[in-house]
Amino acid sequence: MFTAASADGGYRFDVRAHGQWEADDSRHHDPAAAAACHVIDEVVLLSADCPILAHAELEYRANARLGQPANLAGTGVLVQWATVHVHARPEDLQDARDHERIRAAARAAREEQQLRVAQYVRFRDLLREDPTIALAQLLLETPAAVSAETVTAMDEIAKQVAAKAPGAAWVETARLLEKSFGALPTDAKQFIVDRLCRALMEFGATEPAERLRTVHGDSQAPADWDARA
Repeated sequence: MFTAASADGGYRFDVRAHGQWEADDSRHHDPAAAAACHVIDEVVLLSADCPILAHAELEYRANARLGQPANLAGTGVLVQWATVHVHARPEDLQDARDHERIRAAARAAREEQQLRVAQYVRFRDLLREDPTIALAQLLLETPAAVSAETVTAMDEIAKQVAAKAPGAAWVETARLLEKSFGALPTDAKQFIVDRLCRALMEFGATEPAERLRTVHGDSQAPADWDARA
């Protein structure tokens, strides 16, 4: 009988072994000890990768390895076969199960927290980029929670989120342009779009200029854009 440490650390398997060996007595003073040491070494090697809850698996693996002859080099001892029976103390098994449940609960809590943080980040980005999408999400998921006060509060929250976001100055600039642009007459809007497109083209930003013109429905680019570019 002997014990072997498990992969968990702090738990040990109780092992009982028996088998058959033969030896040239002139080559080793204690061939029985050599045979026993071989069995112990094999089981200890396997148990180091085996948690305490897997004691049955350890028994099968050990017996699969020890069920064939092993010639112990330099000793003159031949271990013909060995069989082991592996046991784990009930209190160790219960303790290991409790720890496993605690670890599983902690892992689930971390995953849930990561999911919630990802949801918060997504909602924050919606508020920063387009508060109306965030409002639409609320309407779909929790329509009963949406009221006139909710809309007002969301607009204020969106401003706070934008103010603290990376590139906040440009986010606020976009909001100011959107607010002031909407009240202008059509010809004034077209004039401003043309000016912005010209300015972008002068600095080589051709693609944003074209995109801006497309977004605002200007089908005719000023004739001198290419010349200015």
